[in-house]
Amino acid sequence: MAQKTPRRNFRIAVVDRAGLAGQLESIAREKEWPVDVLSCSSALEIVGDGGPGPLGGLVVSVAASGPFLTDLMRWTESSVAQRIPTLLIGAGRPEDEAAARMVLGRDHVQWIGADPSPAQLAEWLVVALEVHELRVFRSEHDSIAQSLREARMQLFHGFISTYAPPEGPPCGPPLPTTVEEILRLRDARSQFERAHIQAAVREWGSLKDASTALGISYTSLWRRLR
Repeated sequence: MAQKTPRRNFRIAVVDRAGLAGQLESIAREKEWPVDVLSCSSALEIVGDGGPGPLGGLVVSVAASGPFLTDLMRWTESSVAQRIPTLLIGAGRPEDEAAARMVLGRDHVQWIGADPSPAQLAEWLVVALEVHELRVFRSEHDSIAQSLREARMQLFHGFISTYAPPEGPPCGPPLPTTVEEILRLRDARSQFERAHIQAAVREWGSLKDASTALGISYTSLWRRLR
């Protein structure tokens, strides 16, 4: 049986030489959010060989990034499926214009001018936390779906006689974890409906039995499968 993915605290790194990390820690404590903040004074602590490992979010002050801002932005998108939600904070200096341009075309990066308010920081944390939770949920979904497939094969071959499915999220179509994967609601509903009907047909073995189980007519079921 598949094990549920262990829940880890949401872990972010802050590249800054002022009190930005402390601000984020205070917000997380006040809201009682499961956030661990790693304070870094140099971009090399992120992109260097001894980097922090997996992160759920990254906050970068332009003033502290130095000449490595481009490397940091590339590092956050090294995996399209697991791009790291990033907050880029201006320095209130001329280099802000070039830094802000790096946000263009990067949906996972948000730009905020110098001296962000606690409300702005909290708003970004909420979005980053939601992405983190969706990814954990999707990992659980995939693990449970694999467990069910394996159990079905074992039942088919007679290796086990009974099976209790693991607790966890429903094994429908994978949830989106990036902006590009989000469908229009009508398209997502159609995708789920088709997958559900196909599963019913596969399990019942005939369109007639599947239509009865689904509570729709045989003709309606056939039309929806076309």
